[in-house]
Amino acid sequence: RPVQRAAEAVAGRMMTTGCIVVLDAANAEVRACVSVPGYDPADPAASLTAVDSPMLNRAFQSYAVGSVFKPVLAAAALEAGETGLVYTCPGWCEVDGQVFRCAGGIPHGEVDLAAALEKSCNGYFIRLGQVLGAEQVRALAERVGFGQAAELTDRFRTAAGILPTAEALTSSGAYANFCFGQGELLATPVQVAGMLNALVTGTWRMPLFLRNTLDEALETLAHRRAEPVISEQTAQTLRGLLAGVVANGTGREAALPETTAAGKTGTAQTGQFRAGEELKNSWFAGVFPAEQPRYTIVVLQD
Repeated sequence: RPVQRAAEAVAGRMMTTGCIVVLDAANAEVRACVSVPGYDPADPAASLTAVDSPMLNRAFQSYAVGSVFKPVLAAAALEAGETGLVYTCPGWCEVDGQVFRCAGGIPHGEVDLAAALEKSCNGYFIRLGQVLGAEQVRALAERVGFGQAAELTDRFRTAAGILPTAEALTSSGAYANFCFGQGELLATPVQVAGMLNALVTGTWRMPLFLRNTLDEALETLAHRRAEPVISEQTAQTLRGLLAGVVANGTGREAALPETTAAGKTGTAQTGQFRAGEELKNSWFAGVFPAEQPRYTIVVLQD
């Protein structure tokens, strides 16, 4: 298919390790799923021992999520009518004696919800999470697919990732980390695609890889779950906020010359080190066109 071929071409040209997932925004059907590096079918034994793990399909593996989780808090705030928070960011935020820094410790100054998304201000989302409460934020995260394996077929599923328990989030430090996508939270690129698709359309659908099965007759498969998660007004407002991230914020490289796009970037700490340097996952989760999304796209470089 053209979308799959295009994703393969981009991944082959631009990525050494990572993946791309593309969903049809209207129904969450998977239009492209690419993982690089690929393995050599002529020599699978060499691929089994390769340091860059080509036998892993990265779209199905769990990773630290980082700031691509922030739209969940933004949507929860819009649903609750809690959009008036203005926060003055000094580059860090203290919670019960623990200090959480924005990227590079850079002060963002006075930010509202739109500016906090555009600048990806960790401190703002910690404070917003405190206003909303862990129960409300976690509940929306669960409704948009975190902690749930995506079904590829009846017998094959992606990793489920980790959605922290309600009990774990009673710790103020753990909840602060959760509010900007760090801590225990893990998700697959497929889950992140499903999450964003739900938030920009208002309805969560499990990403669908398999449309038909063939036994004695062709059987069309339907979505096993399609659940409203936020109002259409919230979804529309969130699309506008995420369009601002691409137009004015950290997602500028995703801007398109002849159409609009919306999305969120993320750089997630992994807690893993190589040569004394912490490894990080770089994310982009976005849609286009921004006003009426046709595709939802997630890119991960690990």
